[in-house]
Amino acid sequence: MDGQGSWQGILYVRLTEMAIHLFLDFDGTISQADVGNELFQHFGVFEPVHSQLMNGQITVAEYYRTSVQLLRPECTPEAITAFALSQQLDAGFVPLVSWARRSSMMVHVVSDGFDVYIQPLIERSGQLGDVSVSCNTLSWNGTTFSVAFPGATESCSCFCASCKRNVVISHIADEDIAIYVGDGRSDSCAVEHADVVFAKGTLAAECTRKGIPHHHFHTLFEVMIILQRKFEEGALRPRRQAVLARKRAIEAE
Repeated sequence: MDGQGSWQGILYVRLTEMAIHLFLDFDGTISQADVGNELFQHFGVFEPVHSQLMNGQITVAEYYRTSVQLLRPECTPEAITAFALSQQLDAGFVPLVSWARRSSMMVHVVSDGFDVYIQPLIERSGQLGDVSVSCNTLSWNGTTFSVAFPGATESCSCFCASCKRNVVISHIADEDIAIYVGDGRSDSCAVEHADVVFAKGTLAAECTRKGIPHHHFHTLFEVMIILQRKFEEGALRPRRQAVLARKRAIEAE
């Protein structure tokens, strides 16, 4: 085999081994509103606990534990499900997931919110079987809720109870491409480890501040259109700084 043939063979192997992963934040990205905030406002005592969180007086985990303790008696699993199903998702969510799956991408919903509202909404969309979901959990013992953070880690000090960065690095191999779509502070650590970033809201400002290349978006339809073009042009490639960040994160775990 000549040199050109050898190179083409290596390139073919790399392309066939490479997987593309699409990571989607939930609150404010897949959902139109921040459903977690809406939940605690509707069933609990939102202030001053939320301001204490935003001012750095308490951690995200402490905020969640306190907010869950303050939920009123009428907050039951059935009430939360009914509340969740009153919320709306971004109209581009279903088309984006459908296209990504047809294009052999793995789709991951990664949230620092809770399963009790995320699962019903994704199930209603018809996409539950096409995505993996990583989030916090609320468990009901018949009287009260208890909270758990399956993705908690001591190796990261991000603005999360469950680290979204770890969801990214635990799902992808060295040659894979990580695409991340988000809107808030809880996404700011994860995007440092992503090759292609879509950001809006406070996340977009944070990406600009840190010099992280990103596409600004308003709806998931826009994300899909840009990704389709990049996919067709073969322009989805590793970002060197993200690859190095993933290696450092894996070593830290």
